[in-house]
Amino acid sequence: MPWSAQQQQAINTYDKNILVAAAAGSGKTSVLVERVIQRIVNKTCDINQILVVTFTNAAAAEMRERIASAITEKLSDKDKERQLVLLNASSISTLHAFCQNIIRQYFHQLGLDPKFRLANPQEIELLKLDVLEELFETNYDKDDNEDFLEFTDTYGNERGDDSTYDIILKLYEYSRSQPFPLQWLKALPSYFQINNADELNDCPWLQIIKDNVKDGLNIAIDNSQKMYQLATDLNLPPYADIANEDLSFLYDLNNLIDTSWQEFFNLINEFKFKALRISKKFSVNEEDKATISALRDETKKIIKQLKEHYFTQTIEDTLSDMPQLYKQASSLCNTTIEFSQAFSKAKNERSLVDFSDLEHFTLKLLADENSTAEKLIPSSIAQTLQEKYVEIMVDEYQDTNGVQEAILNLIASRTKPNLFFVGDVKQSIYKFRLAEPELFLAKYHQYPHEENCLRIDLAQNFRSRKEILDGVNFIFSQIMTTKAGELSYGKDEALYCGFDYPESEFLTLKSPIELTLLDKQQKLALNENDDSDNEDTVQGFQAEAKYIALRIKELMNKQPLVFDKHKKTYRPIKWKDIVILLRSVQDKAKILADVLREDNIPVYATIETGYFQETEVRIMLSLLQIIDNPQQDIPLTAILYSPIFNFTVEDLAHIRLINPQLNMYETLLFMTSINELQEQLLPIDKKVFAKLQIKVNDFLTKLHYWRDYARSHSVPELIWLLLNDTGYYDYVGGLPEGSVRQANLRALYDRAFNYEQTSFRGLFRFLRFIHKMQHMGNDLAVARNLSDSEDVVRIMSIHKSKGLEFPVVILADIGKQFNLKDVQESVLFHKKLGLGLYVNDVKHHYRYQNLSRQAIIQQIVKEYKAEEMRILYVAMTRAREKLILTGTVRNMEKFAQYACSQLQTTTKTLPDYFIMQAKSYLDWLAPAIARHKDGLVLRQSAPNESAVLLDDPSQWQISLINSLDITDKTIISTVNEDIINKVKKLQPLPATKQKDNIDKLLNWSYPHQEALSIPAKLSVTEIKQQFASTDYAPQDDNAQRLFAETSFKRPQFLQKQTKMTATEYGSLMHTVMQHLDFHGDLSDKGILAQLQNLADREIIDKQHINKIYRKNIREFLFSPLGMRIQKAKSLQRELAFNRMINAKVYYPQAEDNDTIFIQGIIDLLVEEDDGLILLDYKTDNCTQAEAKAKYAMQIELYAQAASEIMRKPIKEKYLYLFHDASLIKM
Repeated sequence: MPWSAQQQQAINTYDKNILVAAAAGSGKTSVLVERVIQRIVNKTCDINQILVVTFTNAAAAEMRERIASAITEKLSDKDKERQLVLLNASSISTLHAFCQNIIRQYFHQLGLDPKFRLANPQEIELLKLDVLEELFETNYDKDDNEDFLEFTDTYGNERGDDSTYDIILKLYEYSRSQPFPLQWLKALPSYFQINNADELNDCPWLQIIKDNVKDGLNIAIDNSQKMYQLATDLNLPPYADIANEDLSFLYDLNNLIDTSWQEFFNLINEFKFKALRISKKFSVNEEDKATISALRDETKKIIKQLKEHYFTQTIEDTLSDMPQLYKQASSLCNTTIEFSQAFSKAKNERSLVDFSDLEHFTLKLLADENSTAEKLIPSSIAQTLQEKYVEIMVDEYQDTNGVQEAILNLIASRTKPNLFFVGDVKQSIYKFRLAEPELFLAKYHQYPHEENCLRIDLAQNFRSRKEILDGVNFIFSQIMTTKAGELSYGKDEALYCGFDYPESEFLTLKSPIELTLLDKQQKLALNENDDSDNEDTVQGFQAEAKYIALRIKELMNKQPLVFDKHKKTYRPIKWKDIVILLRSVQDKAKILADVLREDNIPVYATIETGYFQETEVRIMLSLLQIIDNPQQDIPLTAILYSPIFNFTVEDLAHIRLINPQLNMYETLLFMTSINELQEQLLPIDKKVFAKLQIKVNDFLTKLHYWRDYARSHSVPELIWLLLNDTGYYDYVGGLPEGSVRQANLRALYDRAFNYEQTSFRGLFRFLRFIHKMQHMGNDLAVARNLSDSEDVVRIMSIHKSKGLEFPVVILADIGKQFNLKDVQESVLFHKKLGLGLYVNDVKHHYRYQNLSRQAIIQQIVKEYKAEEMRILYVAMTRAREKLILTGTVRNMEKFAQYACSQLQTTTKTLPDYFIMQAKSYLDWLAPAIARHKDGLVLRQSAPNESAVLLDDPSQWQISLINSLDITDKTIISTVNEDIINKVKKLQPLPATKQKDNIDKLLNWSYPHQEALSIPAKLSVTEIKQQFASTDYAPQDDNAQRLFAETSFKRPQFLQKQTKMTATEYGSLMHTVMQHLDFHGDLSDKGILAQLQNLADREIIDKQHINKIYRKNIREFLFSPLGMRIQKAKSLQRELAFNRMINAKVYYPQAEDNDTIFIQGIIDLLVEEDDGLILLDYKTDNCTQAEAKAKYAMQIELYAQAASEIMRKPIKEKYLYLFHDASLIKM
């Protein structure tokens, strides 16, 4: 496909700093690679004079490979050899890899050991904990350290200092995203050095509050103006006067916000809204009265919220809080600085660096010692690099942070522009990694107006159908604004279709975007007072999951065609063409996967958590815990009760009774030393005790052996011993999903092995590390047992899907509320606003908000929702051909009214305040779609008839569904106390009005008995067996099918001792023909080599190689038909198919509309220009005439199915009999 004009401009424009704003699916990586290639081909520079920074190592490797291929293809032999040599030493890597190379070159200037190594994350986490504990012990031992003690009292708790550790580590990590972290930390307390009202008025966080107050006032003024206008139009002076008085008050507030905070405070707290009353002499209908009342209530609500958030404290009270906040901030920052310095020292002593060090050490090398955050001065090393690199290219620039930006600026040329940035700020979704999209946005707005700078917009999307792009544009043009989304989505930001999908006479995925909302009904619980939000949410999502399963099955049954861009043709849809995206896979992915599996949908969920919750992992960790320290009742009891030792609940109860004063381990030891006299005094039977004592002795013998072993061996060696000694590894292998469970145990061994490769050793430290991972929420993914290439529906998070594309995307759970729990943390951080602290009264055990914290909360929430909007954009732009959105709402009628609340908005964008109030993706999507002509189903609930609809080419299919209609079984609890009591006492319940219906149902007889003999599903082989006689007469019943011999795979130990059955031999030959390379070496030796390769790959068994008809395979492949196969346009081997056929064809007693589901597998389908050739292999020992009669029906069914699947006629049909190498034309 030729380059677009904008792509060509991005490839060929030099001597400018360029920002390529590349929309989703616009081919940005291809453009960047082509720019590199053109520079080399045109000889403007060598490959090692270009720095290319990628986001991942995989992206860097792919880029190197593509550049190498282009060099090989486009350059002369002499130039090619030179550039390929230079490519090996070129700077095409992640920024971390680039930094590591710089540090290794100049390590001596940093005082680093030349043998330094990059520590693994496990080692770093353990080292942090050690350093923190030592730091706290040192501070606790100091005599005069009251500030530190007050700080730990404020943020610690009675259980220890873990919560304080967490705060320091989070602040430390946050500071590392700043170019000069220690300077930034030292400056934080100064945000609270405020002594008077003027200084308060100038502080940065008060400006945030003022902006929020102005937004609220503007909404209130707008409401009051609407109220005044409506009252005037209806000739209702009392209402108009009240609205006018409200407006006067609101205008006064608006004028005071920037001039006098104190006067604003006084006015908003003193004003009292008049009651909304009207004399009976004025005629007003209830609907108009309700509208006026609603507008007034909204205004009063806004003022109330402003007062509660910002105006509960006087200026004097606010100023009086500053000294305490300053003291808290100083203690926190000083401790964090001390930790930073101690941690750096500890790493240096061990010759370790972490990923953060790579960037900061590089910055230290590149920046002159006089540099500041405001003014970076290049060092001599930076100047050397400025001369080296002709161009610096950065991919995924929207995910850069401040430190990375400083490094790039220091090595950029000072004599001519040489920066080339590529990215899409609308896809910046890594704020949790401290990415700063504002860096991209600054250039996005500045570059069009700056000399020697250029912004190039790649707006053409070469991925998705126009229907999807229209829908994305329709939504984001309404909700993505500068204020609410940090960027205005206008013509420059919109997506334009760059690829026209070919038209087809058959069913394709071309269709409107689907939005399905499920109405969550009464909760299914016996306890009517149980209002657990989590259970409610889970139950609602189960109905949504069921709908998704039904929708997928419906889609697959219709078998629409998917366009294959590589083959440039349509093909039938596969399971793996479908992906289900979730904002968070935790909890929901498992529910969804289970529901899909229940409906026989092959599915794989990418779940990054849950490892530590797996039973086998918890048991093994418990065993390690008691080997380290057996004086722990919970893990000890868990191990005794586990399948490893099989103590029963009664056993454990008896152990407890023996000596309740001792802990569990002490009781076990006591049991081994009990003499006969003591035995007489035990509270349990002697025989029971004797048996129990044997089990206890066995357990203690093994435990003591393992504890001795642990003292002299590594953790992975210990784990390996335990897996073998206990037999637990084999045991879990026999459970459901045994291979996954075993993989989880192997993963524990692997993690222990990696742990031992660090500077840490020992079981205690390993368990401590695991505990820290669990405490900090750093869970791991459950082991995988499925490859990414398998034909299954995928479930993944939106973040995981970034950079990927799928023919069908189902974006699920869009009604899930945003997760704002981060703003509830005791300490908040913001790059520009500083620390968000509570005012704490430790003595009286209470705390309260203050203006600085309120401002930071508001800013964090605003930035968070802007990123959520970008995450929604990423999700919707993953779809190539079909997009389905599903969500669940609590009350459909109420939600529809909310969705229609902006129908009178005349601007294309929704109001900023409305956008920022959203609590879920659905809160953005539904109000936008309600303004579309296809949103009628939503508007039917709107009380206002004068809707302002937007004229837009997008197409939507909206469905509102009752969730009870989706679930297979729904039980609504209406159980009263009397019934519950009768059930508890096993008393009969009184007959209900459903009794007659139940009797009727139990005595019902199916009226169409003849249809019971018609199977719902048959394989082609079963049809052939049932109707093998010449007249194809159907059997009287299905006995033959139901009681037919089933062929199971022979166990491995029998395969080596017993002769192969005919069925097994047939399977072997079919497997060989499926995997044989028809274009490889087909000599006898060549075929033998291929068979040995199949055996090495465990596709066939080595002992079967000599049983394969190699001579007959060669005869077939070198026959005229075989030669045609080798030259064919394409081949389809082992092509599975499903199709519905009319049952009357084989069962005359069937009704006209009865159908049978037929499935089969076609051995080989050969595609030629004028049609298809169908071939089926047979290993039966029969004559050609017998085979032709026996398989006629099967081949005919295969031919019909193949023709429908491939949309081409079957021109020839053959059987190939291996036993005599005969080819039979059917």
